[in-house]
Amino acid sequence: MKTIEEIREFFAQDRYACGLTGIYVEEAEPGYGKVSLKIEDKHLNGSGHVMGGVYFTLADLAAAVAANQNFDEVLSVGLTGQISFISSVTEGTIYAEARIVKDGRKILFCDVQVTNEEGKLLATSSMTSYKLTS
Repeated sequence: MKTIEEIREFFAQDRYACGLTGIYVEEAEPGYGKVSLKIEDKHLNGSGHVMGGVYFTLADLAAAVAANQNFDEVLSVGLTGQISFISSVTEGTIYAEARIVKDGRKILFCDVQVTNEEGKLLATSSMTSYKLTS
């Protein structure tokens, strides 16, 4: 199993989610990933709330962390993703926690919850990934 530092280093190569957007990998355990994002002005839409694409990117990266902790042996890539927006925020830090609910031979399924600092549910997501072997 990889250390959290190795996992952070791997995902730091994600130029969009980690580089441009600024998402940080908080935790990684087998079948689990948690990421965070400090809201900045660049994350807000025209109404001053966090844009839906930011929630989706956060959920997508959390699912990737949960699914790719042995990235040098098996790499899982996104196959489908669905998100339901429940509430919105304008500031603070938001989190996405992903848990693998089914890890099949080639396909895995992951549920993700996006929350704010107080634990208020902002979005739920279901992600499906396809496993590539090296």
